[in-house]
Amino acid sequence: MRRRFIFILSFLLTLFSVSQANDQDFVERAYYGALFEPKATVHNGAGQDTGVALRKGRKNLPDGFLEFAEALGEDRYPILWMTYTSLSQPRKTIINWGEHVRSKLEETGRKDIMPQIGLNLTGGHDTGEGLDELIAKGKYDDRIDAFCQALEIIDRPMFVRIGYEFEGSWNGYKPDSFIKTWIRITKAIREREIKAATVWCSAGGSAGPLPLSAVLAYYPGDEWVDWWGVDVFSPEEIPTDKLKEFCIEAGKRNFPVMLGEVTPRYVGVLDGKESWDKWFGPFFQFVRSRPEVKSICYINWDWDFWAETLGFQWIDWKDSRIQNNQYVLDAYRKEMDSPLYQHSQKN
Repeated sequence: MRRRFIFILSFLLTLFSVSQANDQDFVERAYYGALFEPKATVHNGAGQDTGVALRKGRKNLPDGFLEFAEALGEDRYPILWMTYTSLSQPRKTIINWGEHVRSKLEETGRKDIMPQIGLNLTGGHDTGEGLDELIAKGKYDDRIDAFCQALEIIDRPMFVRIGYEFEGSWNGYKPDSFIKTWIRITKAIREREIKAATVWCSAGGSAGPLPLSAVLAYYPGDEWVDWWGVDVFSPEEIPTDKLKEFCIEAGKRNFPVMLGEVTPRYVGVLDGKESWDKWFGPFFQFVRSRPEVKSICYINWDWDFWAETLGFQWIDWKDSRIQNNQYVLDAYRKEMDSPLYQHSQKN
């Protein structure tokens, strides 16, 4: 009887060990001492919020962050909240955006949630110059001031992806003016001692097969950057040498990597296991394998809906809301249960 008990106990301990091993099946994280960098974990982030302008006069719009957080559950609540603004907007609109962000974050009742902000630098002008060129010449300093005021209103640790997806042809940025613009904005943030980490965020595979040297043409220099970032969309982008090379280069320069926008473009969630195997599984395997990756931000959207609502060409990007397929939701929850990920703690 005693021998049988020992056998059963040994068997159960073996199962527990296997389970623990699976939970720990990731590469130990590198730590670079960057601003707001977790030491040994990866931020769980989500969104994205469309801002004040869209919500004015509109009700019952989907909320990617809250739907994602509710679907994952209390113990897996995301710690990063994605939102956007642009220096092409009037000062008042930018400041109102800051008030909106503060209000939305206060509604969660969680003091540790950090905004992950995409700062857009595009805009059409009769002069024939791009917005990045005008900012570089000091002609938008009043908007930079308004943006800094908005960040001071938000008043919590945050990340700012200045001119995100900078090498993407759709933005039209020029390397020289982009670098000058980046430094001008970063100087303003630092001079006012705002609690914001700047993220130099590449478009990744969406920009095409550009060599790393072409991406680095937009680099403002190590002294002006807090984090590196890269966006991941279509499944074919995940196994590429380009994505791996970007992370390796960031690590060599002692920068953590944020995967600033990630979503299963053209895959979605509705095919369950097939969706998981095609995009989610490879994506999380990449996250687990790269010690430089310290933050991920999932876009929990029905892309066709937002394409029609916002007038963007996102048709056929599919429904990426994890709550709309039980297989994907269960698998995502299991992934987030790994000690690798850092979640918000209820205050």
